[in-house]
Amino acid sequence: MTTVIKASLSVAIHLIDTTIGRDIDETNVRFTKENVVLKPLFKGSGNWVFTNMGKEDFLMHINVSGYDEADVNIQFDTLDPRLPILDVFLMPSEKNRAGGTILEVYGTLPELEAIEAIYLNRPICNFSSVLEKRGDVIMNLIPRSAGGRINLESMKYALLSETKERYEVFEVLENETQTSVIIRSPLSGEHKVNETIYRIIYGRAGPDGRFSLKVRDDANSLPYLIRFTVNGVDHFRPVDFHLEHGEIDLMDGEIKVEPLPGKEEEEKENE
Repeated sequence: MTTVIKASLSVAIHLIDTTIGRDIDETNVRFTKENVVLKPLFKGSGNWVFTNMGKEDFLMHINVSGYDEADVNIQFDTLDPRLPILDVFLMPSEKNRAGGTILEVYGTLPELEAIEAIYLNRPICNFSSVLEKRGDVIMNLIPRSAGGRINLESMKYALLSETKERYEVFEVLENETQTSVIIRSPLSGEHKVNETIYRIIYGRAGPDGRFSLKVRDDANSLPYLIRFTVNGVDHFRPVDFHLEHGEIDLMDGEIKVEPLPGKEEEEKENE
């Protein structure tokens, strides 16, 4: 007699090391809901699949060896019903030594909503152009080496402006060719050929304005550009983690930048 097991996919948790943007391969992982352990149906390559959890939103607690613990709100109506994957970015703990020791900036800034950064010495590829084709927004890219292939994951990346004072965030939906990707929406500003693209390193903001951002001490120079949001307004601040780590004032050294010009603004300037 054949036994048929039916399972309804509820959510897939994708664990990512925020300092390097790579999947977390650690197997010592524990998921709980109200102190009850949740058992995944499948695990592997940073992905943990949960089934038959119903449709009621809840708070999931994630404990991964070598990483700071995290609480994640599982809100089913915000997930793709066909493929409900939730990316969870975890920051390494002080006991995590894979890839170098950890350097951290932290502090308090009232009304802080989010904090992230890009590592200026580690671009992935370069920007070429954006066009709309058959209802899709296509971004064409330039490899860092001649003839190279570009394979971006389905997540958010940063496009650094020519002045290197700010960046715009875009989300990749899928790779179209070896040198182009489909992105979720058009870019809000105008960008120039050869501007650089980076992985985003996510920090933690809140509660009460407290923040933390960690990077790996794996190079002689660690120049980063921090992007932080206060009351809905984005601010940028450069920092070299070798010269400045520990408690910092985010507003001290903040770059005063104008919004990236859109098509209408550039047309007016050229009149």
